[in-house]
Amino acid sequence: MSRQQTQIREHKSRDLGGAPTERKKNTPLKVFGIIAAVIIGILLIVAATFVILMFKGQRSALDANKDVGNITVPAETEATVDTDSDTNTYIYYNGKKYLYNDKVTTILFAGIDKHADEQLGTYGTAGQADTLFAAALNTETGEYKLMAISRDTMVDVNVLEPDGSFKGTEKQQVCLAYAYGDGKEGSCENLKKSVSRILLGIPINSYAAVDLDAIPILNDGVGGVNVTVNEDLSSRDPALALGANVTLGGIQAETFVRARDVRGDENQNNLRMERQKVYLTSFIKQTLAMTKEDIKTPVRLYNSVSDYVVTDIDVSMITYYSSIFLKTGFSADDNLVKLPGTTTASEQYAEYYVDNKALFELILDTYYTEVN
Repeated sequence: MSRQQTQIREHKSRDLGGAPTERKKNTPLKVFGIIAAVIIGILLIVAATFVILMFKGQRSALDANKDVGNITVPAETEATVDTDSDTNTYIYYNGKKYLYNDKVTTILFAGIDKHADEQLGTYGTAGQADTLFAAALNTETGEYKLMAISRDTMVDVNVLEPDGSFKGTEKQQVCLAYAYGDGKEGSCENLKKSVSRILLGIPINSYAAVDLDAIPILNDGVGGVNVTVNEDLSSRDPALALGANVTLGGIQAETFVRARDVRGDENQNNLRMERQKVYLTSFIKQTLAMTKEDIKTPVRLYNSVSDYVVTDIDVSMITYYSSIFLKTGFSADDNLVKLPGTTTASEQYAEYYVDNKALFELILDTYYTEVN
């Protein structure tokens, strides 16, 4: 290029508004600022998504709680019921007046035990609900109670024909209510009806039924669960001797949670429920600790076992419930209770009968508010 051509180019550049054009280089500080801005943007999107999911989940939980039933007052309590002009139903008991708290929602968790010959879609062969917990959550205060329900609890069960048609109602173990369904939503709906009857008519608002084969996945998903063995299971696994402190892994966790001597006495399921209490307490505390480090932990765990789960709880509700449990924490003494009652042995199997008066007082304490 000649000197004259160079001068012409520089002249044109000045005419366009300044000095001769020159390629600029990004400084390290500027690059770092761009990266930081991107990271902050991602964090803001994640935080906003979490907040949206949390509020959507809270709304979904409240919407699910619109079905408010009137509880059945056991005759032995001598409580009375009265409805005022505003259609509010009050319960009078031991000189106190109670009103149903419609901010409390109930979530049913069921662990389903299936055998190889049990198939989905065939009514009466869908497996049994061997593990049952009803979580009563106050969506206003965040207080909650996890109520353990024995699989042997005797209750009216809707019995269905193999084609799904209604046959009638029979007094049976509550675990069998799941069997009279399709192994999916139909089984869960039938189970909800029986559990609601056990809880004196309290409605079940949401449910999650998990195939117990998912236990090893959930267990290993939190890095193994540490327990002190409270029942000798060394005949099934030498490491599970009474008093041993073990970090359960995989199939070992399934053995700890599911093992039950069906040839033993009528208290075998009660013993298993005590083991499940030990396991659940440790699992929940470990999961909450991990969630404090990574808020996506509950959703990650759910996704890992989604193929084993039948539920009407969506991701937003999982996020909301997780935020509640994360805020309030978990204590087996404060948050976990077994429905009161006694076990007897019939000719065929164990039968658990709920103490209706003690249960009624538990229901009042959990679902009702004392008013003037």
